[in-house]
Amino acid sequence: MRRSVRVTAVVALTTGFVVGCTSEDPPADEGTTSDGIVTDREPDNPEFSPGEEESPEPLPGEDGAANALSAAAEELGGQSFAVERNDDDGEELWEVSVAVGDDDIEVHVSVDGNEIVHEGEREPLEDEDRRRLEGASISAAEAATTAATEMSATVEEVDLNEHLGTVVWDVELLTTDGATTEVRVDATTGEVL
Repeated sequence: MRRSVRVTAVVALTTGFVVGCTSEDPPADEGTTSDGIVTDREPDNPEFSPGEEESPEPLPGEDGAANALSAAAEELGGQSFAVERNDDDGEELWEVSVAVGDDDIEVHVSVDGNEIVHEGEREPLEDEDRRRLEGASISAAEAATTAATEMSATVEEVDLNEHLGTVVWDVELLTTDGATTEVRVDATTGEVL
């Protein structure tokens, strides 16, 4: 399926290039657009040079959600099992649920995922969440990273659920074109379902 998407993208880019080259507009000065705006002459990816068959796979950068899940679990000495973006008094943060013993602790983490901002509510851990966590050998952060890499997208939300009797991580992602998609990652094998 990825190959057909790449082929479609290459055809679309080639068509756009051919149409652009056959335009009747006079050529703009070197380094400027027709509006006189200076353009960036450096390629976005210096490892890619014209003549290679295809562009390298985009690699997601450090994912804030995966970082937040890891930071919260490490800080509290527990298992993170859910994360979502949250607005806390005008500041965008990650809200992470961490299982520590018999407690479900809510932690707010900076949007880059590197700093615990504050600890929130502490509630009893639900039996269903405990059972699912016991069946999960893949962490929420690992599932988030797998999904982000598979879809070349950024993580928006992660939840631990069950699907057809299998414990899974449901990962909601935001693609580069602004669309949202969801991926299920097997919480035992780490496979994308």
